[in-house]
Amino acid sequence: MKSSIFFSVACFSVEANVRCGDIRFGDPGQFGPVSLTSYPGSGNTWVRYLIEEFTGYYTGSVYHDGKLFKGGFKGEIEDWSEGRVVITKSHTYRPKENALADAIMLIRNPYDCFLSEFNRVISGADHTGKAETKDFMSERWVKNEFEKYAGRWYRLYANLINSGYDTLPIIYEDMKADPQKEMEKVVNFLDVRTDYESKYECLFGENSQRFKRSSGRDVDPYLFVNEEHLKPVNEAINNLSALLKKTHG
Repeated sequence: MKSSIFFSVACFSVEANVRCGDIRFGDPGQFGPVSLTSYPGSGNTWVRYLIEEFTGYYTGSVYHDGKLFKGGFKGEIEDWSEGRVVITKSHTYRPKENALADAIMLIRNPYDCFLSEFNRVISGADHTGKAETKDFMSERWVKNEFEKYAGRWYRLYANLINSGYDTLPIIYEDMKADPQKEMEKVVNFLDVRTDYESKYECLFGENSQRFKRSSGRDVDPYLFVNEEHLKPVNEAINNLSALLKKTHG
């Protein structure tokens, strides 16, 4: 049985052209090399949107995704090393070659990460795509390499926590439940504050529904997977929970 820790399922649009306030680039060298690091499928795009609205500055990325750039994330193709973006998206951490030091770690239940990433792959790299039941009954899903993915999920965050740099863990499910509270932690960590309180109605009122898309399903896709294949995922969740409790309380 899969663990319910961190569990939820939700998807958010990449469309960010409609804004609640002005977003701009910083001056060269204004911001340090801070990453928004997450495992693929963790809701990084939605959290980037919130960071941009709360700080008033564009976020960057190490990937230069043209689709996200066209969707309104103007910092996507910026050279993040110039220090003009407030934070930089990354899905990896390699200590020997890491130029991004401090990190906000966006952590989501790996079961939902794997599901979200599978949706993206099946739908042709669409950040809001959705697979169908027949896709989850195929060998492509049933025989997915869950053990390998779980190991990568755990090591990404464990390596950051043990890196010696300042890290802030943000649990995706907490962000979804109370984004205002979690974003307070983010802006304090980044030490960049604006009049974001004036944007609350736009960000979280009825108007905010344009950024959300329902992903409810009649059938849990993991019911098609042998439980033995899911044990490493539960172990990864338990191990990271223990590490977070030890290092961040």
